Amino acid sequence: MSFINEVNPSVTVKKKNLLSLVEYCIENKIDHTVKSKSENTDDFDVEFLITNTKKAIALGMCLKELKMELNGLSVTPISAIKANKKVLSAKETGLTMPSGDNVIGEPTMAFEDALQFDLGTSN
Repeated sequence: MSFINEVNPSVTVKKKNLLSLVEYCIENKIDHTVKSKSENTDDFDVEFLITNTKKAIALGMCLKELKMELNGLSVTPISAIKANKKVLSAKETGLTMPSGDNVIGEPTMAFEDALQFDLGTSN
């Protein structure tokens, strides 16, 4: 599933959260590597070898629950998207009503020549 030039996903974890992430990886049989960032800090890099799409989704859900984010992944939060939401006009979306006499009046069928059935009679 991974490509030659693709980097394995990794996350930077504090020492206090490391145990819960490693336990999750062991229980779900996700291959992982733990490396210390430096001797002076309590930060660790955990790199994952993902071989299955289901494992990738489950790992993403676990990371979200633990409030962790993958390194190098720039995700726009949903709250920022909702804040920038703009109502588009009919011209911008391309959904305009056709001009004619029927615009305000009774609706017309899209297929005037379509086959019509009379459901009130029995054969």
